Amino acid sequence: MVKARAASVAAVVVTAGLLAGCSSGSAGTKSPGPWTEGSQQQGLVKGSVPGESSDRKVVDGGADWNFALAKSDDPNVPSSQWPSADSVLTSDQIKGAIPEASSLSLGDCAKGVNGPRSTDKNASCTWSVTLKDSGDYSNSLTVSIVAVGADEKVTESWTSERNKNFSSRRSGERFFTSGSFGAKGSYYLDNNQASVLVSDGNLAAWINLTFKGFNSLNDSRNTMLTGIFPVLAKDLADRMPRKYV
Repeated sequence: MVKARAASVAAVVVTAGLLAGCSSGSAGTKSPGPWTEGSQQQGLVKGSVPGESSDRKVVDGGADWNFALAKSDDPNVPSSQWPSADSVLTSDQIKGAIPEASSLSLGDCAKGVNGPRSTDKNASCTWSVTLKDSGDYSNSLTVSIVAVGADEKVTESWTSERNKNFSSRRSGERFFTSGSFGAKGSYYLDNNQASVLVSDGNLAAWINLTFKGFNSLNDSRNTMLTGIFPVLAKDLADRMPRKYV
């Protein structure tokens, strides 16, 4: 059974109600400057996407995500602006990260719930992945949008969750430095739950990925950690681009 360590859409309580749907309003300051990694928490590792010799490829997912805060004194991005979870990663992007896949199909989707509220669009969707050599075994990738809002607030909440997992980290888990894969933060747990924090410097999005199966892949654990997850994390980061130096 999968151990529930990473945050789920339904279970997260984010500071200042970042999951609440509110009326649209003004956006933040445009074009923030590049930022450096700064001081790093001990134990974080630097991650990179596979090189050009790899069959795994980062694929353009379309237009950048452009969000606006509900209003100037509210850290929320209304969930009506969030992308539907089935569009966060396209089938071409998943195939680019998992060239061993012979077919993909979109399965169940669900709205996110925070107390009495639910998101306007699907906050979680599951893709079924058939691998060329997986036989009758099933594999899936679930994409969940946890929060979208002001960079500082989302980062604070995401980092708090990351640190809870980090404090009880197990051998083989990876917690990556800021800027790895172009993301502001990312980690991959031993139960194959992973999380990515992407940011344009003003606004940020917290997205979780859950992998099930994939045991038929050659050197499956290392393949997930150094191949599939880095490509998908880069795909996500490219939707809210920011320069890293």
